[in-house]
Amino acid sequence: MTKYIFQLGRNTHISIAELNAVLPKNTNFIHLQNDFLLLETENINNIQEFLNRVGGTIKIIEIAQEHQNAPIPKVISQLAYDKFKDREDKVRFAVTVHNLNGTDEKQMKNSLMETKKLLKKSNISCRFINNNFKTAPIALLLGENIINKGAEFNAININRNWYFGETVAIQDINEYSKRDFERPERDPKLGMLPPKLAQILINLAEVKTGQTIYDPFCGIGTILMEGLLMGLNVIGSDLSADNIKKTESNLKWLKEQAPQLQNSIRLFQKDATQTQKKDLQEKISAIISETFLGPPISKYPTYSQIEQNQALVGGLIYNFLKNIYPLIPQQTKLVLTLLTYRTENGFHKLNKIHQTLNTLGYNKIPMISKEAIQNLKLNLKDSESLIYERPDQVVCREIIVLEKK
Repeated sequence: MTKYIFQLGRNTHISIAELNAVLPKNTNFIHLQNDFLLLETENINNIQEFLNRVGGTIKIIEIAQEHQNAPIPKVISQLAYDKFKDREDKVRFAVTVHNLNGTDEKQMKNSLMETKKLLKKSNISCRFINNNFKTAPIALLLGENIINKGAEFNAININRNWYFGETVAIQDINEYSKRDFERPERDPKLGMLPPKLAQILINLAEVKTGQTIYDPFCGIGTILMEGLLMGLNVIGSDLSADNIKKTESNLKWLKEQAPQLQNSIRLFQKDATQTQKKDLQEKISAIISETFLGPPISKYPTYSQIEQNQALVGGLIYNFLKNIYPLIPQQTKLVLTLLTYRTENGFHKLNKIHQTLNTLGYNKIPMISKEAIQNLKLNLKDSESLIYERPDQVVCREIIVLEKK
């Protein structure tokens, strides 16, 4: 077992849920400090490849030492010496120090200077990339190719212990940006599902390479694109013929960018509430979809507009779930995003859908284990519903995982 620190994205509960789904079941979730998650799990092979498939984690640090009290600059400089002592080329490095309240710039500056001093004394040519002794942003770490050509050393205070380690994987923000902004078809009116969130939804379904997923509200194909990249066969449908054409264009572009992708693709135009058995001849391992998020809105809706829009959307989701039930095997998982509005009194969800799930034949599946919730002291009554949102968003997404009884 190896200890790691995962630096999580903005929606930490959703990031934890994703890790709960993809990491081995014997993983021990130890402590959450701000956006740093300390856990112990089996050694992760091909760790950068692993991170490339996980949308909710920014960085992974493998822990080398832990101390209650330690001279931080001394420990970091020694880690750097051990890493670089046999190098003959010029090395580059970065240092990140986080205490309970955030970045500790004084300790970081001292660590950078002491590390540089020790390396030069040992005749190791080096330079650090922290500009003005500030934490190096992800873009800089990627631009410097820091993992392959150097190292980032970390000292992070979690639950009053100091954990020291090296960054072993970094989220490739350039690839996400390319898939999001350079694909030929984008449509802000469709809600613009981020590729990272599409990955999270797929991972929550716990599907395996070579299995088949179905997106009945495929839009412009974001979930299908990410599914292909994760080694899945994909089926997509949409009410709009124009959306099917856009999805075809985006998938064609993706295969041009990654010719090694050989998994099967099938698209068809259909109202999701009218899908038939003949439309789904393949064995479907999971249904994963961003469902209809309601009519576009340009300003904060009134409560009557919220109720009107949610009645429209709720009716659609109800009819979809009722229709798809006899077409899928028992225990098939459905990972869905549902419309929810942010209001002054909290989030306004599709409560009527939740109230009818049992009678429709579905169970809601917790996304985070009770043990992890307790260990991490998460402020959650349960994890059967998680909200994906930004602070300025009115139209948000509620994520649920269902299983056919």
